[in-house]
Amino acid sequence: MSKMEINRYYYQFTFKPQQLAEERRKIESKYKNQANVIIRKRGKMLLPKLLGLIRSTPVEQIEDLAQGLKKMEVLMLIYEDYPFPDESLDTVYKINQILTARYSIEVGKTAWVLFQHGYEEPVLEDLLQRIYSIDRFAFLGLEDELQHHLDQAFVNNQGTAEGLAAALFQMEMKTQDVLISLRIEKDSKLEAYLMRELLERGLADDRIIRRDGTDFIVRLLDKYSMDDYKVLIKNYLELRKYQQFHNMILQQAVDRLRDPRERAVDWQFLSSAALKEVNSWMIRKKLQVLFEKDPDNKRLNYWKQFIDYMQHVELIQDPMIAFIYFDKFAVVEFGEMGAAYFYHIEGFNSLIYPISNSSAFRNSRSRQNKESMLKVTEENRNGIPLFIVKLDHRGNWVYKFDYYTREYLNGAF
Repeated sequence: MSKMEINRYYYQFTFKPQQLAEERRKIESKYKNQANVIIRKRGKMLLPKLLGLIRSTPVEQIEDLAQGLKKMEVLMLIYEDYPFPDESLDTVYKINQILTARYSIEVGKTAWVLFQHGYEEPVLEDLLQRIYSIDRFAFLGLEDELQHHLDQAFVNNQGTAEGLAAALFQMEMKTQDVLISLRIEKDSKLEAYLMRELLERGLADDRIIRRDGTDFIVRLLDKYSMDDYKVLIKNYLELRKYQQFHNMILQQAVDRLRDPRERAVDWQFLSSAALKEVNSWMIRKKLQVLFEKDPDNKRLNYWKQFIDYMQHVELIQDPMIAFIYFDKFAVVEFGEMGAAYFYHIEGFNSLIYPISNSSAFRNSRSRQNKESMLKVTEENRNGIPLFIVKLDHRGNWVYKFDYYTREYLNGAF
């Protein structure tokens, strides 16, 4: 062939049928489930006859029956009304044999979805076990580590759902990534079961919280009713000291159950020891708010060492003032750096605290005026012990505060 002849068949430009390809994609998208629709429509007519045939076929002949069925007839058995609640268990187990003998990816995918919405059904468990033994859910395309955990789940003595819950607890992979990889449908019964099990086991374990993040845990907890929430959060609160609490989780608990001092009845599900830890966490949080403008956190770090001795901390806004309650005395600390005023608890409750609720205090717009109302230096008033000492935060103030505070904790005024 001459060069001229070659050039007749090879061109410098090529053309792709882009409009045709786009139209094909549209048609495929429109009719991608058309096969299912056709099978379901024909199933209404053909399925009763097929079920009758399966009923009458001895179990030892089911394999031969399965090989003689058309693919449409096999798919009809899992697309239409499975697991057939009106049929006997013997018939449904025969159907499982057929679906296994004539296994296809369509059968596997559909069985996996059905199991997620009815994992407690023994016949679904049976079908899933049979299917998994064939191809280990190859349609999921899992990486080796996740495939290994799935293998373990399917040999769990308490069932596949329990096996999945155990695997979810053991894995290093984040829960959300596992759910996506396993194609577990949102709001399915299986998802709800796995999340409940994850919380019941994982809230006692910081490893799970670190793995999934507190924001994920909080979002899960927020979905539960108050009664269920109390059951779950109890597992978290009873096993930790307040220093080990996660701020997001505790803040959610306080938001839902309110301040224990205001709504004690909502916290009765906790032991007194756990409730004390919650109160200590709230005290620390209030101290952090009080001293947030301090550049060195020195006052915060000082008072934190006495949290276990504190009964309560009450904040007043604008200006920021805190009443720090101990068993036998109370301390008034101010957000603006200054002196702390120590009072006997009886005198504080009857004489100082009422000032903060007075109209003169509430109506004043002067920070200095409000603060001065709470700086009373009378040792007694009307026979009631009141003022103890004023300590400022200058010089080696920590040593001075420490000496007086520990003396007062021991009742030596």
